Amino acid sequence: MRNVFIILLLFLNIMYMQGQVLVKERKAVQILHQQTFYLNSVARATFGGKSKTWFNIPLPPNTVEWYYSFTTTKGEKSKASVELFSQLTKLIDPTGLTAIATNAIFTLPGAGACDIYLMDSKNTNIFLGKNSNSSQPFDYDLAGSRENFRNGTVKIDNIKEGEWCLGFRNTSATEGIAITFEIVAIVEETKIIDRPLAETKAEVFGTLGRKAYLNGNYDMCWELSKKALANNPTLGWVNNNLGLVYLIRGDYVSAIENYAIAIALFAKDKNAQYWINESITDLKALIEKHGELEGSKEILEMFVGEEKRLKKDREANAEN
Repeated sequence: MRNVFIILLLFLNIMYMQGQVLVKERKAVQILHQQTFYLNSVARATFGGKSKTWFNIPLPPNTVEWYYSFTTTKGEKSKASVELFSQLTKLIDPTGLTAIATNAIFTLPGAGACDIYLMDSKNTNIFLGKNSNSSQPFDYDLAGSRENFRNGTVKIDNIKEGEWCLGFRNTSATEGIAITFEIVAIVEETKIIDRPLAETKAEVFGTLGRKAYLNGNYDMCWELSKKALANNPTLGWVNNNLGLVYLIRGDYVSAIENYAIAIALFAKDKNAQYWINESITDLKALIEKHGELEGSKEILEMFVGEEKRLKKDREANAEN
């Protein structure tokens, strides 16, 4: 562990002496802006209406994963909004070290069910020509498709390049529905930037500390996390790691101190919802592995309360 750490620091020192640091950065890229369209019922479609349609999805270069969010309303007019791009922009970790939790993405409850199929262009004509009495099959990606859903967010990470299609079908025999959806990709780019050595060292210390914690080396996690905060005290996720170690050590007061700092720092971060959810996941895993350590239940309740507050604020903003 120490040898790996020394090698990484030597590499980073060389990069800094050249005045530049090579980093990979992830960002959200809009594929399709919010769209709202109307689909007739299956019965009405037999008289010239349309109960199915599809949209083209050109995936941008360097896509590592992509998402679509949708919701439904009855009738032709809809004021629904999904705000997927703005939500992902707040949730994404530019370093790519932590994943986006789809349950942190809010969508308005839907009022009518629909089927959504992810397919290639060769299958779109089969999809559009298929009716309730037809047995002609069409191929689609199971992981990226949904049947009889009213709303939600779908993550796709098994398809990362090319052009694909998203087909929508109204499943109701008698009622038409309006569908609102949006598609956003997460792309990873390599950049050369000027960066203070202290910030780079802090992230290396913090990342290695996190790996030490996951490997059960709590003393090493504590040591590396302390070094990380000495170089950059604004890393809330490092304070979270220290809080976990202090709970395991039975030092409730120190745990509370670090968690209080973490929450204060998360509140200033555009990805606050994501970091709060990560802390909740860590605490639940801690309790499952070590039992209810002193203060762990109370700290978990504190984070759950904060998560509910953020969710309520997000729903209020979506409605406005």
